[in-house]
Amino acid sequence: MKWKIPESNMKGVSVIICCYNSASRLPQTLAHLNEQVVPEDFSWEIILVNNASTDNTVEYTSTVWKENKPANATCRVVEELTRGQMYARKRGAREANYECLIFCDDDNLLDKNYVYLSWQVMLKDKKIGAAGGQNVPVTNSAAYPDWFEEYKDKYAIGIPAEESGDVTHRGFVLGAGLITRRALFLQVFDDRYPSLLNGRNGEKLTTGDDFEYCKRLLLWGFTLYYDKDLKLKHFIPAERLTIDYRDRLMDGIREATKVLSVYDRALFLHNKNKHKNRWRLLAITPFRILLARIGLSKRDLTTERQVLFYLSPFAREQDEVTSSIKKFLNNK
Repeated sequence: MKWKIPESNMKGVSVIICCYNSASRLPQTLAHLNEQVVPEDFSWEIILVNNASTDNTVEYTSTVWKENKPANATCRVVEELTRGQMYARKRGAREANYECLIFCDDDNLLDKNYVYLSWQVMLKDKKIGAAGGQNVPVTNSAAYPDWFEEYKDKYAIGIPAEESGDVTHRGFVLGAGLITRRALFLQVFDDRYPSLLNGRNGEKLTTGDDFEYCKRLLLWGFTLYYDKDLKLKHFIPAERLTIDYRDRLMDGIREATKVLSVYDRALFLHNKNKHKNRWRLLAITPFRILLARIGLSKRDLTTERQVLFYLSPFAREQDEVTSSIKKFLNNK
């Protein structure tokens, strides 16, 4: 995949907040953004994407910004009527003025250095496709339930590594506070190969759109980066610490895993064969399939068939997910 970072609008950051009925969660989020420490000559913006809210999210935000807004930042609201976090993120990216994007959820409390440090991280290496930091939980509940420690990573909580560096081997960075590049994000989710996982849709706890983004970045040869100084608090209200909410969340994760596991398989095959001659591999794989089918080879028949499918322009279409990943991988 050949991709060039746009030279314009590199010195600046666009913070995108995707909101659905977020008025009750926004006060702390906006307060932490108001405390960002950036150089006087550094420009940034906050874009709140109203994703078909039915409460007073827009009115509340407009009032806050009239009374107080961060230094050096512009603030605006844009509308995305199609429900789903990925639709909202794409709208925010299209509206953004800067190449460095931060996806800040409406319950993310960013450390005061998060915005400026994000920009610095993305300047480290052009191959960094996405980056993140350490996310710790905070709550208004009297205490975390006994089961929370076991499930906390499902709430976008975690410290990926002891030191800053490449975390490509993990296969993802957390979507809460995710940092990426505008042009890359829009190209990865071009209309030719739309997202298979579109995130939360109103009250439905679908998930995995952030992980899908990371998988696609890896398929195109980009890396993932962790910086231990990127810190945020993920606010988890008491109503999200119930067994009912947890179970609905897990249902959404299980559904997303069905798709993500196909990406993982495609990544395994891609990494295994990416340095091999494509045409030679295409020529010998049918013979490998034949030998595996008649029991004269120890090669896995299913794996060889998948290799042929991803390599061949004439291979018979498979299921929707696998076919979509092939289309993405080949940039068609």
